[in-house]
Amino acid sequence: MERYAGALEEVADGARQQERHYQLLSALQSLVKELPSSFQQRLSYTTLSDLALALLDGTVFEIVQGLLEIQHLTEKSLYNQRLRLQNEHRGARGQRDEVPPPPGPRLRAALGICADRLLPWECSEKVPEIDKIQGAETETAPFW
Repeated sequence: MERYAGALEEVADGARQQERHYQLLSALQSLVKELPSSFQQRLSYTTLSDLALALLDGTVFEIVQGLLEIQHLTEKSLYNQRLRLQNEHRGARGQRDEVPPPPGPRLRAALGICADRLLPWECSEKVPEIDKIQGAETETAPFW
């Protein structure tokens, strides 16, 4: 009796699969009707039926899922690479834009205060004062 029940389930499974095949095939045929006639001629009934069977077994969906995962990993890697390169370029640009301060502790202190506490246009107003400090340092600095 168990053999009979198992065979009955297989028949029901086959019928469901056949029904699903016909549904996919009719959906594919309706999609093909929307294509230009030159493409419609190239897609025979056999080709569409084989495509419907390929969709039934799930292999296509597994392949698409694998490709989707690969795409996400690639995009994540490229995004991280882009961020790293942007940070490197910012660092290189920052080093290139920095002008080393002239020698002398008081001048460096004055420039530091200017850069840390004042707005850019206020710094330009302080240049004469900084020049005075620099002149005083060069006069008192020993010459070796």
